[in-house]
Amino acid sequence: MKRNSFYLALLSTALLFSLHHLLPSETVQEKQELKPLEYEVTVVLKLVQVFVTDNKGKPVTDLSKDDFLVYDNGKLQRITDFERHILPQPEKLSPPEKKEEEKLLETEIPPAQEMASRMNRKFFFLVDLSFNDGLGMIKSKKAALHFMDTHVQPTDEIAFITYSTISGLGVREYLTTDHEKIRMAIKKTRELPGGIEGEGETTSANELIKRQILKYLEEIRLFAKSLRYIPGYKNIIFFSSGIDRTFLYDSDDPSIRYELEGLSRELSTSSCPVYTVNTEGMKALAKPAQQRGDHSLRMISELSGGKYFHDVARYEQITEEIQDVTSNYYVLGYYVNEKWDGKYHEIEVKVKREGCLVHSQSGYYNPEPFRKFTKFEKQLHLIDLALSDKPHFQDPLYFPLHALPFSDNEDSNIALISKIPSGIIEQTGEEESEIVALVFDQDNNIAASSNTEVDFSKMPKKTLYPWVTLSLPPGEYKCRMVIRNLNTGKGAVGASPAVISEPSDSGIKLYPPLLLARGEKISYLELPQKRREAGEEAVLYEIYPFLSDKYVPLLEEIPREKSKVLAAVRCATFNIPDPEIDISAYLVDPIINERASLSYSVLSVASKEETKIFLFDIQLPELRTGEYSLEIVAEEVKTRSRSEVKTEFRVK
Repeated sequence: MKRNSFYLALLSTALLFSLHHLLPSETVQEKQELKPLEYEVTVVLKLVQVFVTDNKGKPVTDLSKDDFLVYDNGKLQRITDFERHILPQPEKLSPPEKKEEEKLLETEIPPAQEMASRMNRKFFFLVDLSFNDGLGMIKSKKAALHFMDTHVQPTDEIAFITYSTISGLGVREYLTTDHEKIRMAIKKTRELPGGIEGEGETTSANELIKRQILKYLEEIRLFAKSLRYIPGYKNIIFFSSGIDRTFLYDSDDPSIRYELEGLSRELSTSSCPVYTVNTEGMKALAKPAQQRGDHSLRMISELSGGKYFHDVARYEQITEEIQDVTSNYYVLGYYVNEKWDGKYHEIEVKVKREGCLVHSQSGYYNPEPFRKFTKFEKQLHLIDLALSDKPHFQDPLYFPLHALPFSDNEDSNIALISKIPSGIIEQTGEEESEIVALVFDQDNNIAASSNTEVDFSKMPKKTLYPWVTLSLPPGEYKCRMVIRNLNTGKGAVGASPAVISEPSDSGIKLYPPLLLARGEKISYLELPQKRREAGEEAVLYEIYPFLSDKYVPLLEEIPREKSKVLAAVRCATFNIPDPEIDISAYLVDPIINERASLSYSVLSVASKEETKIFLFDIQLPELRTGEYSLEIVAEEVKTRSRSEVKTEFRVK
């Protein structure tokens, strides 16, 4: 099926608040009056997810397209596209048969049919670390992993989110069908639960708790609002002990109850049924009634269209019920003229067959022009472009980005270098734009960032090489560079992984090579960074002194007919007087699992303190189209200290 033209993705609120501090508070667009932008009227396919049951609550699975009627703002629509997502269930056996067929029943349930649409099931595991305790956290993770292991289908999109008082709402893993990522994210969550509390029973302590609760509800409300443009149902499984009734039913201050009701309605409007799971379980019954959180959890579930489960310890039954409710559904598609006005459309779905109960999303929102996005929504859009494997908002363009650790210096140790062809700039728009560098750690937290605004229309019409140097602690990272038009939101993305190793205090150390090509003069653009004392920031020409009109970064694919490649390699020695360095080069072909020695010559050597920067001219054999690795190995002759690095490249 065809995809919708506009989806605003769920993204990490924790990341957004980090961006709030890391990125400029104003953009060119907000500083000056802009001319109204013209948007073409386009015909788009709207998709509606529908669950149908009989009077006994059992799913009705044999309906066809002709059995449905769809109304958009009261107007009957012509259904043009139809999908049936039915999950096969094993037949129930009598006790003797059950015993004989025990092993058969333990086999995996057949997967749901593969669909190219965006209407596969979506689940968000939301674990509340604030209203929870250690045992509740353990049980929450166990329940989530049980659902992953027993009920999740290959086509299901899953996200894992946590809320804590200190760091707020954060996405540990965004919507993905790579379910192993979700399992790993759940398993490695180690934060201590708790946090929304005050000291004692004083009035000031209660006021502090109220402020914390209101902040908690506000962040979840923003989370719910961000889901409204994702089509279909977004099923949220919420693990929490809930808000004490004392605060929920405070006759002198009903603000928390009003905020909770508003949050629950926002979830309903965004088609997000919440399945709340009480992590206190039976332990809550020993508490005074006013200190229990079950009422808040029931309210969220009832108003959002989900269900409340009173004891997380019964996770097997809970996950089975959620599976039953969400596993059988239809997708109806119809075409409308898309208007960029942000208005809400009410949807009503009817079934012609008698005795059927219909549950469908209540409506959708038209997209808004990018220039009318709120600051929050622009930040959502930016992170969507940077992090999502399949951005919901648009199909972005892509350009090469290389992340190159180059030093053990605490002030500056990694360079991000990208290549943005003039054709990409033309497609995103040449007026006011921004270039943003973002580095995410393994938990998708922003480890470093840089941002600059540019007007491409005032720059030479040639390929642009933006770069920035940053400082990162040891670890694994996802590096991104995004260019985005500030008027239309059109964007392009570069992506690269990076690994920062532990600093060395002795021996020899190689850093990943930068491949070079002979070329004509190009335009470099340095992105701003947090300035320290003068002279402490690394400059690209100092890191790789061979960059000139003669040599330029080779970031794209290498032509098959190319017989040589240039490589700039940094090699540092630590506490070795008068080092003697022996270097070898190898080509690694992963298809045939072969490692071949390469001939090379040294064209130039530059020195800076204990680091030598080599420029190698490396001979290449005849290569097929595909992926390869260039491996450089260095050995210090006297100490036998050894280091090796690899860089991947593709031959076209």
